[in-house]
Amino acid sequence: MTEPAARPRLRTRLALLHAGLAFACGVLLLAFVDLPLLTAGNTAPGPAAGQPANAQASSNLPEVLRYSALALIVIAAVSIAVGWLIAGRALRPLRVITTSARTMSADDLTGRLRVPAAYREFTELADTLDGLRQRLHESFSAQRQFIANASHELRTPLTVQRTLLQLTLADPDATADTLRSACTEMLALGQQQEHLIEALLTLASGYQPIERRERFDLADLTRKVVLDHRAQALGLRVDTALNPTEVTGDPRLVASLVTNLVDNALRHNNLGGTVEIATAPPAA
Repeated sequence: MTEPAARPRLRTRLALLHAGLAFACGVLLLAFVDLPLLTAGNTAPGPAAGQPANAQASSNLPEVLRYSALALIVIAAVSIAVGWLIAGRALRPLRVITTSARTMSADDLTGRLRVPAAYREFTELADTLDGLRQRLHESFSAQRQFIANASHELRTPLTVQRTLLQLTLADPDATADTLRSACTEMLALGQQQEHLIEALLTLASGYQPIERRERFDLADLTRKVVLDHRAQALGLRVDTALNPTEVTGDPRLVASLVTNLVDNALRHNNLGGTVEIATAPPAA
């Protein structure tokens, strides 16, 4: 498969376009100027009184063509040079944008493209790219934050599990009850990890844009979550003040958020403690 031929650079094409227009204008200008000169040169004056009538008519066509060719060559050379300079100056902001884009990396997306205000079209392009860089920066930052949170949260239960297994295996007098107790603790730690992974998945989905928005009552959703956690609330006092609260968003994500809040409030509490849950419309 043959590769397509390389096309000339944009600056070269703009310079050639400028030279072609200037050359065409030069040809038209010389045509308008030379036609009267050719007519005047081809018209021979009549014989003067007392002179013979056999005077030869002369033509200046060769000289006009020679000077016209020289003028066109000068016009072409000057127009190419001027067009090259104008195209370079007009495309200077594009080179700035290209250089800045080449220096972009996942660790440095905070810079801005500085384009002179006179280049309005390029300024709009630079603003669009700056917005894209900002969104990429936020996305990469959220990804790094999520990885850091996952690493931190998963390290503790894994360390506890490893320590528990090491202590159980190192005990030469371990009995069936001891092993059963260790297994029970391992199951509890596994359940804790399961809740943690669910919370991390919810956190990861929260970084994504909301695809579905609808209006719903936050109080009804919270009441359902509290009823689902009745078994976990044994030994605790749960006070609720669920006033009707109309909100707009993704009910699935909001349900995950409320579930995590209620679950944390119940699990990280003391026996006989109190959990207060309330919903209220935002202040006007």
